[in-house]
Amino acid sequence: MDDELIDDHLRFLRRSGARKETIKHRRDNLRRLSRALRIPLLEATPADLDRWQDGLTVCLSSIQTYTGHVRAFYRWAHETGRREDNPALQLPMPSIPKRLPHPIPEKDLKLAFRCADPIMQVWLGLAGWCGLRCFEIAGLSDSSLIDDEDGMLLRFEGKGGKERIIPVPEDLRPLIRTVAVRGRWFRTPTGRAANGNYVSATASAFFASIGLPYTLHWCRHRFGTEHYRICKDIRATQELLGHSSPATTALYVQVSQRGVNKGMNQLGKTLPVPEHRRADISDSPAESELDAPPPGRRSA
Repeated sequence: MDDELIDDHLRFLRRSGARKETIKHRRDNLRRLSRALRIPLLEATPADLDRWQDGLTVCLSSIQTYTGHVRAFYRWAHETGRREDNPALQLPMPSIPKRLPHPIPEKDLKLAFRCADPIMQVWLGLAGWCGLRCFEIAGLSDSSLIDDEDGMLLRFEGKGGKERIIPVPEDLRPLIRTVAVRGRWFRTPTGRAANGNYVSATASAFFASIGLPYTLHWCRHRFGTEHYRICKDIRATQELLGHSSPATTALYVQVSQRGVNKGMNQLGKTLPVPEHRRADISDSPAESELDAPPPGRRSA
Protein backbone atom coordinates (compact mmCIF):
# COMPACT_ATOMS: atom_id res chain seq x y z
CA MET A 1 0.00 0.00 0.00
CA ASP A 2 3.03 2.25 0.37
CA ASP A 3 4.68 1.32 -2.93
CA GLU A 4 3.82 4.59 -4.72
CA LEU A 5 5.02 6.69 -1.79
CA ILE A 6 8.27 4.76 -1.55
CA ASP A 7 8.81 5.11 -5.31
CA ASP A 8 8.34 8.90 -5.01
CA HIS A 9 10.94 9.00 -2.28
CA LEU A 10 13.40 6.90 -4.29
CA ARG A 11 12.99 9.21 -7.31
CA PHE A 12 13.87 12.10 -5.02
CA LEU A 13 17.03 10.25 -3.93
CA ARG A 14 18.03 9.63 -7.54
CA ARG A 15 17.60 13.31 -8.41
CA SER A 16 19.69 14.15 -5.36
CA GLY A 17 22.55 12.03 -6.69
CA ALA A 18 22.31 9.22 -4.12
CA ARG A 19 24.28 6.07 -4.87
CA LYS A 20 22.49 3.00 -6.23
CA GLU A 21 23.44 1.07 -3.11
CA THR A 22 21.93 3.79 -0.88
CA ILE A 23 18.71 3.80 -2.88
CA LYS A 24 18.45 0.01 -2.69
CA HIS A 25 18.99 0.00 1.09
CA ARG A 26 16.43 2.80 1.57
CA ARG A 27 13.85 0.87 -0.47
CA ASP A 28 14.45 -2.35 1.45
CA ASN A 29 14.27 -0.61 4.83
CA LEU A 30 11.06 1.26 4.02
CA ARG A 31 9.38 -1.90 2.75
CA ARG A 32 10.46 -3.68 5.93
CA LEU A 33 9.07 -0.81 8.02
CA SER A 34 5.77 -0.85 6.12
CA ARG A 35 5.31 -4.58 6.81
CA ALA A 36 6.17 -4.14 10.49
CA LEU A 37 3.80 -1.18 11.09
CA ARG A 38 0.84 -2.73 9.23
CA ILE A 39 -0.53 0.76 8.65
CA PRO A 40 0.28 3.28 5.91
CA LEU A 41 3.67 4.92 6.49
CA LEU A 42 2.14 8.39 6.48
CA GLU A 43 -0.21 7.44 9.31
CA ALA A 44 2.53 6.30 11.70
CA THR A 45 2.74 8.08 15.06
CA PRO A 46 5.86 8.62 17.19
CA ALA A 47 4.58 5.81 19.44
CA ASP A 48 4.33 3.47 16.42
CA LEU A 49 7.93 4.17 15.47
CA ASP A 50 9.07 3.72 19.07
CA ARG A 51 7.43 0.29 19.17
CA TRP A 52 9.00 -0.60 15.82
CA GLN A 53 12.48 0.34 17.04
CA ASP A 54 11.98 -1.50 20.36
CA GLY A 55 11.02 -4.63 18.46
CA LEU A 56 14.18 -4.80 16.35
CA THR A 57 16.23 -7.89 17.16
CA VAL A 58 19.28 -7.14 15.01
CA CYS A 59 22.66 -5.89 16.21
CA LEU A 60 23.12 -2.31 17.44
CA SER A 61 24.91 -1.29 14.24
CA SER A 62 21.96 -2.48 12.13
CA ILE A 63 19.49 -0.68 14.43
CA GLN A 64 21.46 2.50 13.86
CA THR A 65 21.34 1.95 10.09
CA TYR A 66 17.60 1.19 10.03
CA THR A 67 16.85 4.20 12.22
CA GLY A 68 18.86 6.48 9.95
CA HIS A 69 16.85 5.41 6.90
CA VAL A 70 13.53 5.90 8.71
CA ARG A 71 14.48 9.32 10.04
CA ALA A 72 15.60 10.47 6.60
CA PHE A 73 12.34 9.26 5.01
CA TYR A 74 10.09 11.07 7.48
CA ARG A 75 12.18 14.24 7.27
CA TRP A 76 11.58 14.19 3.50
CA ALA A 77 7.85 13.49 4.01
CA HIS A 78 7.57 16.48 6.35
CA GLU A 79 9.64 18.87 4.23
CA THR A 80 7.66 18.02 1.06
CA GLY A 81 4.29 18.57 2.77
CA ARG A 82 3.23 14.93 2.82
CA ARG A 83 3.05 15.14 6.64
CA GLU A 84 2.38 18.14 8.80
CA ASP A 85 4.70 16.79 11.49
CA ASN A 86 7.76 14.54 11.60
CA PRO A 87 6.94 11.46 13.73
CA ALA A 88 10.58 10.34 13.64
CA LEU A 89 11.96 13.62 14.98
CA GLN A 90 12.48 12.25 18.51
CA LEU A 91 13.34 8.69 17.43
CA PRO A 92 16.66 8.05 19.21
CA MET A 93 19.72 7.26 17.15
CA PRO A 94 21.63 4.50 18.96
CA SER A 95 25.24 5.29 19.72
CA ILE A 96 27.67 2.45 19.07
CA PRO A 97 30.49 1.92 21.58
CA LYS A 98 33.96 2.54 20.25
CA ARG A 99 35.10 -0.52 18.41
CA LEU A 100 38.46 -2.15 18.92
CA PRO A 101 40.53 -3.44 16.01
CA HIS A 102 40.01 -7.14 15.44
CA PRO A 103 42.56 -8.46 12.93
CA ILE A 104 42.38 -12.16 12.26
CA PRO A 105 45.38 -13.91 13.90
CA GLU A 106 48.10 -14.77 11.41
CA LYS A 107 48.06 -18.49 12.19
CA ASP A 108 44.30 -18.66 11.60
CA LEU A 109 44.54 -16.69 8.36
CA LYS A 110 47.22 -19.09 7.09
CA LEU A 111 45.05 -22.07 8.08
CA ALA A 112 42.06 -20.58 6.28
CA PHE A 113 44.15 -19.93 3.19
CA ARG A 114 45.33 -23.55 3.10
CA CYS A 115 41.75 -24.83 3.46
CA ALA A 116 40.17 -22.47 0.92
CA ASP A 117 39.22 -23.25 -2.66
CA PRO A 118 40.81 -21.06 -5.40
CA ILE A 119 38.06 -18.41 -5.36
CA MET A 120 38.05 -18.14 -1.57
CA GLN A 121 41.85 -17.82 -1.63
CA VAL A 122 41.48 -14.81 -3.92
CA TRP A 123 38.91 -13.26 -1.57
CA LEU A 124 41.15 -13.84 1.43
CA GLY A 125 44.03 -12.28 -0.49
CA LEU A 126 42.02 -9.23 -1.57
CA ALA A 127 40.75 -8.60 1.97
CA GLY A 128 43.84 -9.57 3.99
CA TRP A 129 46.58 -8.27 1.70
CA CYS A 130 44.81 -5.45 -0.18
CA GLY A 131 42.19 -4.32 2.34
CA LEU A 132 39.12 -4.60 0.10
CA ARG A 133 35.58 -4.65 1.51
CA CYS A 134 33.16 -7.42 0.55
CA PHE A 135 31.16 -5.27 -1.87
CA GLU A 136 34.40 -4.00 -3.45
CA ILE A 137 35.51 -7.58 -4.05
CA ALA A 138 32.11 -8.46 -5.52
CA GLY A 139 32.25 -5.55 -7.97
CA LEU A 140 35.61 -6.40 -9.55
CA SER A 141 35.59 -6.95 -13.31
CA ASP A 142 37.92 -6.93 -16.32
CA SER A 143 37.88 -3.12 -16.24
CA SER A 144 39.29 -3.21 -12.69
CA LEU A 145 42.66 -4.63 -13.68
CA ILE A 146 45.44 -2.23 -14.68
CA ASP A 147 48.87 -3.47 -15.70
CA ASP A 148 51.11 -0.51 -14.97
CA GLU A 149 54.85 -0.21 -15.57
CA ASP A 150 55.26 -0.29 -11.79
CA GLY A 151 53.12 -3.41 -11.40
CA MET A 152 49.49 -4.51 -11.13
CA LEU A 153 46.80 -2.11 -9.92
CA LEU A 154 43.12 -2.60 -9.10
CA ARG A 155 40.61 0.16 -9.80
CA PHE A 156 37.11 -0.06 -8.35
CA GLU A 157 34.28 1.91 -6.75
CA GLY A 158 34.67 2.15 -2.99
CA LYS A 159 32.42 3.39 -0.21
CA GLY A 160 30.56 6.58 -1.04
CA GLY A 161 30.99 5.96 -4.77
CA LYS A 162 34.61 7.11 -4.65
CA GLU A 163 37.04 5.53 -7.07
CA ARG A 164 39.91 3.67 -5.43
CA ILE A 165 43.11 2.49 -7.05
CA ILE A 166 45.42 0.22 -5.07
CA PRO A 167 48.61 -1.68 -5.94
CA VAL A 168 48.56 -5.48 -5.73
CA PRO A 169 51.45 -7.19 -3.88
CA GLU A 170 53.70 -9.16 -6.24
CA ASP A 171 52.99 -12.52 -4.62
CA LEU A 172 49.22 -12.01 -4.98
CA ARG A 173 49.28 -11.14 -8.67
CA PRO A 174 49.30 -14.73 -10.01
CA LEU A 175 46.16 -15.50 -7.96
CA ILE A 176 44.42 -12.40 -9.32
CA ARG A 177 45.14 -13.45 -12.89
CA THR A 178 43.39 -16.79 -12.33
CA VAL A 179 40.05 -14.98 -11.89
CA ALA A 180 40.59 -12.06 -14.28
CA VAL A 181 37.99 -13.08 -16.87
CA ARG A 182 35.93 -10.80 -19.09
CA GLY A 183 33.05 -9.12 -17.30
CA ARG A 184 32.42 -9.58 -13.58
CA TRP A 185 34.92 -11.88 -11.90
CA PHE A 186 32.74 -13.42 -9.21
CA ARG A 187 29.33 -15.02 -9.65
CA THR A 188 26.84 -17.01 -7.62
CA PRO A 189 26.19 -20.71 -8.35
CA THR A 190 23.21 -19.62 -10.49
CA GLY A 191 25.43 -17.44 -12.67
CA ARG A 192 24.31 -14.07 -11.36
CA ALA A 193 26.91 -11.41 -10.57
CA ALA A 194 27.90 -11.64 -6.92
CA ASN A 195 27.10 -8.77 -4.56
CA GLY A 196 28.64 -7.80 -1.23
CA ASN A 197 26.12 -9.78 0.81
CA TYR A 198 26.90 -12.93 -1.16
CA VAL A 199 30.66 -12.54 -0.69
CA SER A 200 30.23 -11.80 3.02
CA ALA A 201 27.84 -14.69 3.70
CA THR A 202 29.87 -17.18 1.67
CA ALA A 203 33.10 -16.23 3.43
CA SER A 204 31.45 -16.42 6.86
CA ALA A 205 30.08 -19.88 6.05
CA PHE A 206 33.56 -20.96 4.95
CA PHE A 207 35.16 -19.78 8.20
CA ALA A 208 32.46 -21.56 10.20
CA SER A 209 33.00 -24.77 8.21
CA ILE A 210 36.62 -24.95 9.38
CA GLY A 211 35.80 -24.00 12.96
CA LEU A 212 36.99 -20.37 12.88
CA PRO A 213 34.82 -17.55 14.33
CA TYR A 214 35.69 -14.85 11.79
CA THR A 215 34.27 -12.89 8.88
CA LEU A 216 36.05 -11.52 5.84
CA HIS A 217 36.10 -8.09 7.50
CA TRP A 218 38.56 -9.43 10.09
CA CYS A 219 40.97 -9.90 7.17
CA ARG A 220 40.55 -6.23 6.24
CA HIS A 221 41.45 -5.32 9.84
CA ARG A 222 44.50 -7.55 9.48
CA PHE A 223 45.54 -5.60 6.39
CA GLY A 224 45.22 -2.26 8.20
CA THR A 225 47.19 -3.51 11.19
CA GLU A 226 50.02 -5.07 9.18
CA HIS A 227 50.33 -2.23 6.67
CA TYR A 228 50.62 0.35 9.45
CA ARG A 229 53.10 -1.85 11.33
CA ILE A 230 55.35 -1.89 8.27
CA CYS A 231 55.04 1.71 7.05
CA LYS A 232 54.19 3.57 10.31
CA ASP A 233 52.21 6.06 8.17
CA ILE A 234 48.55 6.34 9.21
CA ARG A 235 47.75 8.52 6.16
CA ALA A 236 49.10 5.91 3.74
CA THR A 237 47.11 3.18 5.49
CA GLN A 238 44.05 5.43 5.47
CA GLU A 239 44.29 5.90 1.70
CA LEU A 240 44.60 2.19 1.01
CA LEU A 241 41.65 1.35 3.27
CA GLY A 242 39.55 4.05 1.59
CA HIS A 243 38.67 5.92 4.78
CA SER A 244 37.69 9.58 4.80
CA SER A 245 39.25 10.12 8.23
CA PRO A 246 42.36 8.82 10.02
CA ALA A 247 40.14 8.38 13.08
CA THR A 248 38.29 5.61 11.25
CA THR A 249 41.56 4.01 10.21
CA ALA A 250 42.64 3.94 13.85
CA LEU A 251 39.75 1.55 14.53
CA TYR A 252 41.35 -0.92 12.13
CA VAL A 253 44.92 -0.74 13.41
CA GLN A 254 45.84 -2.92 16.36
CA VAL A 255 48.85 -1.52 18.17
CA SER A 256 51.55 -3.91 19.40
CA GLN A 257 51.81 -3.80 23.20
CA ARG A 258 55.52 -4.51 22.96
CA GLY A 259 55.92 -1.54 20.63
CA VAL A 260 53.89 0.63 22.99
CA ASN A 261 56.05 -0.38 25.96
CA LYS A 262 59.26 0.28 24.04
CA GLY A 263 58.05 3.71 22.96
CA MET A 264 56.97 4.58 26.50
CA ASN A 265 60.35 3.56 27.92
CA GLN A 266 62.17 5.66 25.32
CA LEU A 267 59.90 8.59 26.12
CA GLY A 268 60.60 8.09 29.84
CA LYS A 269 64.31 8.66 29.30
CA THR A 270 63.54 12.34 28.57
CA LEU A 271 62.06 12.82 32.06
CA PRO A 272 63.94 15.56 33.98
CA VAL A 273 65.55 14.40 37.23
CA PRO A 274 63.81 15.95 40.27
CA GLU A 275 66.00 18.09 42.56
CA HIS A 276 65.80 15.69 45.51
CA ARG A 277 67.01 12.84 43.25
CA ARG A 278 70.02 14.73 41.86
CA ALA A 279 71.80 14.61 45.22
CA ASP A 280 71.24 10.86 45.43
CA ILE A 281 72.65 10.39 41.94
CA SER A 282 75.68 12.62 42.61
CA ASP A 283 76.41 10.77 45.89
CA SER A 284 76.16 7.32 44.33
CA PRO A 285 79.44 5.72 43.22
CA ALA A 286 80.25 6.02 39.57
CA GLU A 287 80.09 2.96 37.39
CA SER A 288 83.90 3.00 37.12
CA GLU A 289 84.16 2.88 40.92
CA LEU A 290 81.70 0.00 41.15
CA ASP A 291 83.64 -1.95 38.57
CA ALA A 292 87.08 -1.20 40.11
CA PRO A 293 88.81 -4.07 42.01
CA PRO A 294 89.10 -3.83 45.82
CA PRO A 295 92.22 -2.03 47.17
CA GLY A 296 95.28 -4.21 47.19
CA ARG A 297 94.04 -6.45 44.37
CA ARG A 298 94.93 -6.16 40.75
CA SER A 299 92.39 -6.64 38.10
CA ALA A 300 92.82 -9.64 35.89
